[in-house]
Amino acid sequence: FGPHAFKQKVSHVAGENGGSREWHQRYWFDATFYKPGGPVYLLDGGETSGEDRIPFLETGILRILAEATGGLGVILEHRYYGESFPVERLDTDSLRFLTTKESLHDSAHFAQTVVFPGLEAHNLSSANVPWIYYGGSYAGAKSAFARKLFPEVFWGALASSAVTTAIEDFHDYYTPIVQHGPSECISLLQNHTELIDSLLELKMPFITSRLKGAFGLGNITSDADFVNALAIPLGSWQARNWDPAVGSTRFFRFCDALTPPTNDSNNNSTSIVASLFPSLPSDPKKALESLQGYANYVSEHVAPLCPPDATQDECFGTDEYGGDNLEEAPWKSWSYQFCTEWGYFIGHPPSPEEPSIVSRLLDIDYTSKICRLAFPKGKVNKVPSRPNVTAVNQYGGHNLSHSRLAFIDGSEDPWLYATPHSPRAPHRGHRLDTLDQPFKLIPGGVHHWDQNGSADLKRESEPAAIRRVHVEEIQFVQSWLREWKESR
Repeated sequence: FGPHAFKQKVSHVAGENGGSREWHQRYWFDATFYKPGGPVYLLDGGETSGEDRIPFLETGILRILAEATGGLGVILEHRYYGESFPVERLDTDSLRFLTTKESLHDSAHFAQTVVFPGLEAHNLSSANVPWIYYGGSYAGAKSAFARKLFPEVFWGALASSAVTTAIEDFHDYYTPIVQHGPSECISLLQNHTELIDSLLELKMPFITSRLKGAFGLGNITSDADFVNALAIPLGSWQARNWDPAVGSTRFFRFCDALTPPTNDSNNNSTSIVASLFPSLPSDPKKALESLQGYANYVSEHVAPLCPPDATQDECFGTDEYGGDNLEEAPWKSWSYQFCTEWGYFIGHPPSPEEPSIVSRLLDIDYTSKICRLAFPKGKVNKVPSRPNVTAVNQYGGHNLSHSRLAFIDGSEDPWLYATPHSPRAPHRGHRLDTLDQPFKLIPGGVHHWDQNGSADLKRESEPAAIRRVHVEEIQFVQSWLREWKESR
């Protein structure tokens, strides 16, 4: 598999002053199933180390497609992630080459010029064999963009959970959770959130201190940082997967903690609290027991995320950020990208009256604070006051389509509203699913559920919906490859 190194340009874009400097971009490939003339499947590493994508080469979508078509699978690590850095530091000036456009050009240049070790006798450039792009999430959007921007390089593309629309205020991240999460849990969480906000609004130090302490977070100074920590368990919704070995059930354990069976003990305080906070459910006793379960869960599973040698402000605070060394890349590289181009500031809905599973304190001013604090103005580069979402949305946003471009999404994905399957997409309900332009929604699916495959390789453990989409992906890719042969 590798890793192998590809000499890449620092900048492909005129005026970016990258000079003629080069750097080494890592990639991995598997030619086990390759037959001369077969396709090359490029999986975009996206916003993480390319090593994290190797399972997709071993048992996932790359193996599935390569095995079915005599192809070669390759993972290309994204610039500024893993060990693929065109710079030596991550200060604001050094980050100026981290753009969606530069990374798209990386992929095109790779496809046009790479020579795979051991296969030097084969011309596997995109001019000679069909290259099919695949990506999930941010990388899925890049896959779609690459098909539109470089149609002569990438014969086709599969865009899974592709966030093709950059959205500055992305409160809709929580909408699928509210819609599809356990209804009792969601209702209780909305009420707890309203109650906590009401208590914090009193601005009474004694009450605030007791409240934070009940959740095991008594040493977080900022109220906004406190409620932000309370939202951490919600991220586990995205971590769900059809494969238990890959996915997480933490979200449902969280909900179990919020919905304990009601005992018969009486609590005189319930009627008092109910009169003070009418937003509580009709059964305030159950709501208070649920609130206690919520506090216990956070105390046991969120507070311990902070190591003993650090303060809670150091762990959960948002006023200080790390340095500029390359080791900071796991948090800093993607933060720079969403601050400059993508947005996706995830917080409370804009209407303060709308029921929410996160606090009103998580407004866009708070969720975008990292952009102002982590990236001070440099000598030749600065982070804009608001992300330039036009740099992303110019490719088509929700309406992006192209021949031999497939979109595969999950109906319960928290990122659904940024994809072409968004309920807010102008074409919603009118877009056809064809061999040329597949448009597939996995029922009950979450984030790029088609990307991983069964470890047993027989696919027998895959749910019917996953087996179906894998079969359909093989079918439409085979159709695209027949078109390639007919065009030669």
